[in-house]
Amino acid sequence: MTIWNFLAGTVEVEMTAAEPERALSAISQAGIALFGVRHEKELVCSFTIRRRDYARLAALCQKDGQSLAIVRKWGIFDSLAALRMRKMLIMGMAALLFSAFFLPTRILFVRVEGNSRIPENRIIRAAEDSGICFGASRKNVRSEKVKNALLDAIPQLQWAGVNTSGCTAVISVRERAVSREEPESSGVSSIVADRDGYILSCTVTQGTAQVQPGQSVQNGQTLISGYTECGICIQATQAKGEIIAQTHRELTALAPVNCLQRTGSTGISRRLSLLLGKKRIFFWKGSGISDAGCGRMYKQYNFTLPGGFRLPIALCVDTYQHYSLRYGNAEVSALEEYARQYLKAQMVAGQILRETQRIVPSGDVLRLQGSYVCTEAIGKAKPEQIGETNVKTNGENR
Repeated sequence: MTIWNFLAGTVEVEMTAAEPERALSAISQAGIALFGVRHEKELVCSFTIRRRDYARLAALCQKDGQSLAIVRKWGIFDSLAALRMRKMLIMGMAALLFSAFFLPTRILFVRVEGNSRIPENRIIRAAEDSGICFGASRKNVRSEKVKNALLDAIPQLQWAGVNTSGCTAVISVRERAVSREEPESSGVSSIVADRDGYILSCTVTQGTAQVQPGQSVQNGQTLISGYTECGICIQATQAKGEIIAQTHRELTALAPVNCLQRTGSTGISRRLSLLLGKKRIFFWKGSGISDAGCGRMYKQYNFTLPGGFRLPIALCVDTYQHYSLRYGNAEVSALEEYARQYLKAQMVAGQILRETQRIVPSGDVLRLQGSYVCTEAIGKAKPEQIGETNVKTNGENR
């Protein structure tokens, strides 16, 4: 048997005849090639013929009164015909061919190299606007287009480029060097008070101090001037320093008398969703917005391949902690603490020295009236105008 016989196909048959030797001689004389003739029994023999000769052999055996049975068929045609019964194998072979010919033409992974200060996700999001995303065609990747898009979106980059290797797009970047020296400002500015106060300390690092500790100042008054008199000339600069003063603040806060309060946990529920790129597929119904009696926690699990390649597929888990609710009176201590924290957030390097708080019920709400004595930094920068404006007097320019 040769490779050509395999391509053409062969059939192994079993023949029962009264005189097997005479029958085999008649078959050979008819021009039918026989391979592997074996005598199984006294009146039974088996042999192999070409696929195209089977119809002639069957007609000859029927004419001479011999019985013919097919043992097995062998060849490329019969092998392909047998594959039709193995659907999973066909699907696997189709997937393999698809992976071998189509996937190398697409971008499945994106890797960033050369960055140290700029987050990788920021660079990848900027590259998506120029077409570097999951499933994009490698033929459509233009390094110059990606470079311009990245440099426009991220000013901290000095250079950028993209190369493709298989299914991976490698974005190479170079960040701008960070200058340790502070840039010199050509503008002139002074520091003025942003509220009334009593000066406690005055620290000037650049400019001329206009106030001293123990002095009272008003909102808008110059504290540090950007102009310094140097004998025959005046130096204009950007005023820098810190002014700490004692100030007085008033605060009003409101809170409902009756409000919903969480009393205890009643259970935990979890909801799953699948994230494909930027598309999120929910496996549950509803808006996902929790009410006051529910706390929500979100966690995302990304799918990765060996070697650290992260697929744009993630399993999202929303965990809901359920609580029982009841109406109760608002806590006075919580309202007072909220007022203190809010006031501290409004100050720069400040603290509360003394406080006077008074809470008065007013209908359905509690009204807090607070008076506070604080220490804080009250200076803010104010740009100065340089030069004089030309004006006309009696029709002449001066």
